[in-house]
Amino acid sequence: MEHIDKITRQSLYEEVWAEPVSRIAPRYGISGVALGKVCRKYKIPLPPRGYWAKVNAGHSPKKPPLPASKKFDKCSLPLSRSPTHDPHSSDQTRKKTLTAQERVGFIDVAEELQSPHPLIRAALKRLRLKTGWDNYKGLRSAPGEVFHFEVTRGALDRALLIGDALIKAFECQGIKVWIDAEKNLTLIGLGETALALTISEHVARTKHEVTAAEQKAIDRWRRSPHRWGLGGGYPSPPDYDYHPTGKLTISIGAYPSRNWGDTSKTSLEKRLHQVVAGALDLIEEYRIQAEKRKCRRMAWQEAKDRYDRRMALRKHEQGQLERLKLKASQWQEAQRLRQYIEAVEHSAAQDGQLNEELTEWLSWARIKADCIAPLIAVSDIVLDSPEPKSPGPYY
Repeated sequence: MEHIDKITRQSLYEEVWAEPVSRIAPRYGISGVALGKVCRKYKIPLPPRGYWAKVNAGHSPKKPPLPASKKFDKCSLPLSRSPTHDPHSSDQTRKKTLTAQERVGFIDVAEELQSPHPLIRAALKRLRLKTGWDNYKGLRSAPGEVFHFEVTRGALDRALLIGDALIKAFECQGIKVWIDAEKNLTLIGLGETALALTISEHVARTKHEVTAAEQKAIDRWRRSPHRWGLGGGYPSPPDYDYHPTGKLTISIGAYPSRNWGDTSKTSLEKRLHQVVAGALDLIEEYRIQAEKRKCRRMAWQEAKDRYDRRMALRKHEQGQLERLKLKASQWQEAQRLRQYIEAVEHSAAQDGQLNEELTEWLSWARIKADCIAPLIAVSDIVLDSPEPKSPGPYY
C-alpha cells in the first residue's frame, strides 16, 4: 500500500478488509479497540467474527460494500501513521501483531542515577528532605513542586530510577513531560492531548494495637482532674498502622486510565516498554474522544445557532404582529370617535343648539381622534409629552 498522508474512508475500508484490525492498528500507533471505534464512527463496516478463519480455510465470504455517507466522504479521518511506520518494510506484511517491545524497544533501567533528567534531579532534592512530610501513610509526595511520586522513603531510590528511565523513554517517542503546579499534576502530552502521570507505592494497612506508652498516656489523662480544661485533649492513638510494601505502580490518565505495577513474576522495571506503548495508545484514545466531543460540540452549536435564528425571527414576527394589531385597534378607535363626533354635531344642528362652545369642543374632539389615528401624523402636545414628575411629599 502506498504511503498517504490523508486517511480516507475508502482507504481504511480497503485496509480492514485486507488484513485483521489487530495488524493494522499498530501502523497508526493505536490499539485494535481504538481503530474499531474509528471505523464505527465513520460507518466503515468491519469483518464479522470468524471471517478470517473462513478466508484461511480457502472460502470467499461476502464483503459488504462501503455505505455512502455525505457527512464523512469528503473529510479525512483522525488517523496518522505511527512515526516508526515504514510502508516499504517487510514488517507491514508479516502475519503477527507488533508487540509493545517491538513498537518501543526494551527500556533498560540503570542501577544508579547517571545524568538524571532535570525533573528527576529536582524530585531527588525535594523528596529527600527530612522535614515537610505530614502524610499519615508515610508517603512522600510534592506534586505541585516536582514529579508526582507517592512513595515511602525506602522505595524512593527505586522510584527515581524508574521515573528517570520512563521520562527519557517518553521523550524518545516525542511525548513531553512537565509539571502543572496549579493542578498539582505531572502531565505527559503529545500534540494537544495531556494525561496525568503518577508513580505510587502500595502500603499495607493493619489494625493499630495500643502500645504501653500510649496506654500510660491515656491513663494519665483519665486521672487528671483538669482533663476537660485547657491542658490538652484526649491522647487518641491511630486506628491503623501503615507498612511499606515496595510494590510500585505507574498510573496514566483519569477516565479512562491505565495502571502498570509489580507482579509476582515481573518487576515494574521490565514493563516500562509496555507503559510507553500503552501511553501512546491511551493518548490516541483520548485524542479520538476529544475529536468526538469537538464534533458533538460543533453539531450542538450549529443546532443552537439555527434555533436562535428561528426564535429571533419568530420574536420579530410576533412583535410586528402586535404592532399591527395595536395600529388597527387605534384606527378603529379613531373611527369610532369620529362617528360619535359626527352624531353629536348632527344632533345639535337638528335641535338648533350648535353654538360657539360646542363648535369649539367638536374641533378639539376631531384633533384628539386624529392623534389616535395611526394614518395621520399629528401629535398631542399634552398627552404625548412626558408625564410631569411629582415633587413628592412636603417635609
